[in-house]
Amino acid sequence: MTTPSRTPHRTRNRTLAAVAVLATLGILAWWWSSNASTPTSAARADGGSIIEEYESADRVQSRPFKARLLSGKTIDTDSLRGEVTVYNVWGSWCVPCATEAPDLVEVAHQYGDAVTFMGINVRDNEAAARAFERDYEIPYDSVIAQDSSTATLSFGGALTTSAVPTTLVVDRRGRVAARVIGPATAATLRSLLEAVLQETDDVP
Repeated sequence: MTTPSRTPHRTRNRTLAAVAVLATLGILAWWWSSNASTPTSAARADGGSIIEEYESADRVQSRPFKARLLSGKTIDTDSLRGEVTVYNVWGSWCVPCATEAPDLVEVAHQYGDAVTFMGINVRDNEAAARAFERDYEIPYDSVIAQDSSTATLSFGGALTTSAVPTTLVVDRRGRVAARVIGPATAATLRSLLEAVLQETDDVP
């Protein structure tokens, strides 16, 4: 009697699950190793993600950066000062990034012009990144992978190209108000954004 071979579908599902687990473990390891050098935060876990919120006095000030975007345009983030901004580090090869993409799209549409969303694509080729954006109907632009280091370094250690996905909420003064390490849900993002949007002392 012969044993049936595994179907390609089952093998693929197990491979994706293994990749997701390894990604989560990598994110957690990076958070533990970097947490000592970052400001004190109110951190909590949500599934495979870590959510951090920073008090106004403890927020890291970002530096403006210039970068090329997947659309072919360029961005100078100095022009975003005065706006609440969400930065999301992602890659088309990243399983948790695909998981969170519909939630990011939902919240980006919900807040419209009240919040600026910006992706930071890492370790990717532009064709694959653009295909990902089309497939998930991402309504905002992303920094190309070649300029991702310039973008992530401007946040003083709050972002890295190795912890993917990571999402930052940046206040009107360009300071890191909150961070989600791992896939972000729509409910989490809304909660973080509402807190920052209600602040009145962050207007430059």
